Amino acid sequence: MVHHADKLEELALLGLSMTLRREASKDLREELARQIKAIIAKVEPGHTPEETAAAMATAAKDCILVLRVAKEQRKPRPPGNAPHPHHAAHHPHHAAHPPKDAEMSNAKVVKIVVGVVVLLLAAGGLAWWSGKETPNSDGSETTKFVEQIIQATQGEPPATHMFGGTLKVTSMGGVPVVIAEKVPPRICAASGMKLVKKGLLSVNGVTPTRVSSAIITELCNKDDGDATIMWAPK
Repeated sequence: MVHHADKLEELALLGLSMTLRREASKDLREELARQIKAIIAKVEPGHTPEETAAAMATAAKDCILVLRVAKEQRKPRPPGNAPHPHHAAHHPHHAAHPPKDAEMSNAKVVKIVVGVVVLLLAAGGLAWWSGKETPNSDGSETTKFVEQIIQATQGEPPATHMFGGTLKVTSMGGVPVVIAEKVPPRICAASGMKLVKKGLLSVNGVTPTRVSSAIITELCNKDDGDATIMWAPK
């Protein structure tokens, strides 16, 4: 059943390219494509069908979360892309299709691609992916992680964060600083922009002087394996 990994990669990359189709999103698209390929590369056949199914389920979950990160961080359509009134007057059929139609079409394609991924996995024996045994994949993981980081500055934090890495709080100049180790790159990238809006963020030892989704994603994947986040509230 592991041969489905190739199809999963194909569909995930298709969904990514449809979500981040603009030139302005090139850097983020390439970085997330590398994440998808790294996820698929980790899929190995298990000794039992159950182990193989579990490996595929993990890969599917991670790929779909990468697609959701892409959807959340994609660049908006430039305002200058609207058709010129003079052009529309000579081509009235263009007026019936405002730029928003393209956005709606793109969103539908992304939903279809994600749906195909889920259906593909269900056909391979992973029907439980619909939500029985996996955490909610609507961004709640990222939201809960951000909340855990923020709450850590307000009291006694747990020894580990929700993904199993060390979570500790120190003080610099009287300001609490949260250090979270072994943060999955996809969660690091998804939560980075949320955290940077609420304080000072450092990823893998680097505090960016210029902040963007692409830069944070790159920093989250700077080192092999999981990332280390340092965050201090404003």
